[in-house]
Amino acid sequence: MLLSKFKIRIRYMALAFILMFGGLTLSWVFASYYFEIMTMDYNAPDLVGSKEEIRHNFIAAISTWEVFVDSSMFYLINYIPILFILPTLGLFTEKRSLYVLGRHRFPLIKKAVYKDVIQYVLLSTFTVVLTYVIFYTIGGIFVYRNLDNIGGFASILPNEFYSNHPYLFFIFMVCTIYLSLAFVFSLLACALVLLLDREYKVILSILIIYFLYGKLGVYTQSVWFDIFSSFTAFNTLYSTLEVFLPLVILFIISIILLVVGVNKTVKNPES
Repeated sequence: MLLSKFKIRIRYMALAFILMFGGLTLSWVFASYYFEIMTMDYNAPDLVGSKEEIRHNFIAAISTWEVFVDSSMFYLINYIPILFILPTLGLFTEKRSLYVLGRHRFPLIKKAVYKDVIQYVLLSTFTVVLTYVIFYTIGGIFVYRNLDNIGGFASILPNEFYSNHPYLFFIFMVCTIYLSLAFVFSLLACALVLLLDREYKVILSILIIYFLYGKLGVYTQSVWFDIFSSFTAFNTLYSTLEVFLPLVILFIISIILLVVGVNKTVKNPES
């Protein structure tokens, strides 16, 4: 049983890593105009200089931390929570098999379900953080800092921290707000897995919650609902603490849904 669980979780973690890393890379390739630079016509009459010189100048212009991070999230921001919660979908396999056919092996089935949920949330969060750390570490080899001030999220850090340590700033961002986003959305996803019967319903529900919550933040101009700014913490006017506020209500909702979902699974494991 342990081996089966391990295989399920590793498979979903690997899938999430590949899709997230690939998505960040592709978004950067197209949103930063790197693809256009590499495929453009260098014989155009309005371009002056050799092909190598022109290409070098264009690439140098986009090789900044600010362009790198912003462009890597440009397309993903529309569905980024789905990539964050992919590993939690493996809980469906355990729900359909272990909680039904193997429930007699658990002395306390409710405790076992909560334990599995916690493990999936932590594994999902770890996958997100690891993916971003690797992506930014690789990117950091080729990019340089252009701006001196990256926005409000750096407010908790010493003055000029970003200008002196841009790589450490983004690692700080990943290990704080992105870690928290991954944790809360993964917790919400696990609750929905226990409540719903199909993977696509969980994915659609997460997207609907994400957009409705974000739109509510836009219309009310309330920091408590502006989840979009939490995902773009590298470019926000909110302070470090304020960026975390939209997660508070989502966390409470997730806990409530989780309790309902666990009770539903214990009483009717086949649903």
